[in-house]
This record gives sequence, C-alpha cells and structure tokens, in this order.
Amino acid sequence: MPAQIFKSTLTISLALSFLACSFFTPRPTFTPSAADVEKEEAAVYSFFVSGSGTAVILQDTSTNISDDNPQETIDSLQSGLKDASNETLDNYVERNKRPGQLSPAMDLGVPYVLLSTEELAKITRQPNWHELLNEKYPNAGGYTVFSRVGFNPTLDQALIYVARVAGPLMGSGSYYLMVKKDGEWIIQQQIMVWIS
Repeated sequence: MPAQIFKSTLTISLALSFLACSFFTPRPTFTPSAADVEKEEAAVYSFFVSGSGTAVILQDTSTNISDDNPQETIDSLQSGLKDASNETLDNYVERNKRPGQLSPAMDLGVPYVLLSTEELAKITRQPNWHELLNEKYPNAGGYTVFSRVGFNPTLDQALIYVARVAGPLMGSGSYYLMVKKDGEWIIQQQIMVWIS
C-alpha cells in the first residue's frame, strides 16, 4: 500500500509541476520582420486610397499629435479607442516619434504621387490650388496625409492618422483603429480630430 501511495503522490506531483511550468514559462514573443511590417503598412495605406484615380499623398508623415502636450493626445486615443491594445498604441507612438517619409516603392494597388512639403506649399499658395491640383492629377480629389502605422505584435490590429484635404476649408483628420479580418483591413473605430 505505501508503494501505491508513493506512486500516486509522485504522479500528482509530476502533473502539478508540468502544469505549473506550462502556465508560468514565458512564451516566446513573435516579432514580425521589417518586410512584413512594410507590407502591412502599405496594405493599410491602400485601404484609404483605393478607388481613386492617381492618389496624391504628402511624402512627409504627420500624426496631429500636439507638440505642446503629446500625452494629452495619447490619453485621448486611449480613452476614445477602447479596443486598441496597449501594444498597438505603444507601437504607434514609437513609430511616430519623428516625422518620416513614405517610400515611393510602396505597392498601394493604385497609381500615386508623393508630394514633398515644399511642392505642396507651392501649390497651395495659389488661390485656386485645388483646381490646379485636380488639373495636374485628374480624379485625385485633393491630397492625403498619413502617419506611420502602429501595429500589435501579430499584425492584425493597426492605428493610423489620416488627413484628407480636397480644397480650402474642405478637409478632415481622423485616427483609425483597424483590424485585419479574412486577410483584409477594415475600420473598427474612428476618432475625428478636426474638420474644415
């Protein structure tokens, strides 16, 4: 009988040890490759320019995060985008610490032109700049400004700032929380931060 109790106790101890190890052993974290991130970033940008003629996009990224109080904007995003994971928000902030430039090699599925800040300023100084822009880029309907895209580690949740300007006093800027379902990016939540 003592041998049977010993075997039972040993079996239970081993089972509990196995369970404890499986619950408390850190899981390896998945880190997507830079190529995977670039591909998904282009797919998110593509969502916002699909269906247009030639998309006109500002080459320099922008976030609309206040320089005076960036934490206020971040707190607003956290409270307004309830479904955003901390990883997605942190990645968005990290990828947008400094303005960047979009690559002319992106595959957006539509023709596009990247305008420098200087080129855009030269165009928008004209009183009828939206007409000039549409003459130069038919069916563009104005221009678009993107931030870099923040992702969760599994690249199925994304956060982006997008501004669209069709003409003087004709534009808006919003943050979008997006999710990838069945291989396609869709909008889950939106916070509009300005409109004119």
